[in-house]
Amino acid sequence: MTKRRLTRRQRQVRRNRIILACAAAALLIIIIVIISVSMKGCSKSKNEDKNGKSTTAKVEESTPTKENENTSEGADSTNADNSSATMSDITSTTASSNSSEYPAPEIPSGNVVSKGTTSKGFKIQEINGATYIDGVLIANKTYALPQDFIPTNPDQPVNADRSSTCLDKTLMSAWNTMLKDATAKGLNIYIASGYRSYNYQVNVYNRYVKSDGAAVADTYSSRPGNSEHQTGLCFDLNTIEDSFQYTNEGKWVNDNCYKYGFCIRFPKGKDSATGYQYESWHLRYVGVDLATKLYNNGDWLSLEEYFGITSEYPN
Repeated sequence: MTKRRLTRRQRQVRRNRIILACAAAALLIIIIVIISVSMKGCSKSKNEDKNGKSTTAKVEESTPTKENENTSEGADSTNADNSSATMSDITSTTASSNSSEYPAPEIPSGNVVSKGTTSKGFKIQEINGATYIDGVLIANKTYALPQDFIPTNPDQPVNADRSSTCLDKTLMSAWNTMLKDATAKGLNIYIASGYRSYNYQVNVYNRYVKSDGAAVADTYSSRPGNSEHQTGLCFDLNTIEDSFQYTNEGKWVNDNCYKYGFCIRFPKGKDSATGYQYESWHLRYVGVDLATKLYNNGDWLSLEEYFGITSEYPN
């Protein structure tokens, strides 16, 4: 019996079947390889999850950036109080009102004499001859300093009648941060006049009296013993000219100094309360908590208004 010979059409059909079988086998192999790789990837991910974090994540966690180092304490504190706070809320809170970073000046120890309360109920105390209201040192026309008073917590020892380095230690720390931030914004601020002794103020005041008369001098210059410069808790910036308020530096200082614990000591329009004309350049350090209250959302209050005290010479 002879073998039947296939026709040309039958041979073509046979070849097509073989090609399809081979293609199907190749596709099956590819699918198997893909499934195998995917299963290995899932297994690796599960192992990483089981162990905690991947090596990369651990490296990033153990090497925080300098920015994170500077703000982590404030952020952690904020999250503890409000776990649902947004990152922008945390940043704003930490930057603008960190009372632990810019605290009120230290209150000295010594002989304490109670002097009652102010018209707003704040406690008045006399410590070593100087007046403190609610723990804040006051030097104005009503409350004078002892002639021998010097800064009680100076950054540098008081060794001169006039100095910009023997100001209060806490003030200087806050000032250095504010200076750095202002410089980063392209602003040029500097301390033009810091601490002045009683004897130095004698010369300053007498010079102004000789130039303008006592009545006029009293509106912008303090008599010896009544000058806040003697406390070591204030300074004059750049220039004692009214034009400072219109400069970029003056505007920035007015709107931001409270964030560092400073206040505009003699605000605009508060002459009757402070006893002095507006001085945009004169900053007093009180700590961020009180400074924020005095800032009053941009409508600065004087210490006299806030505490309910006067600033008037006895004669």
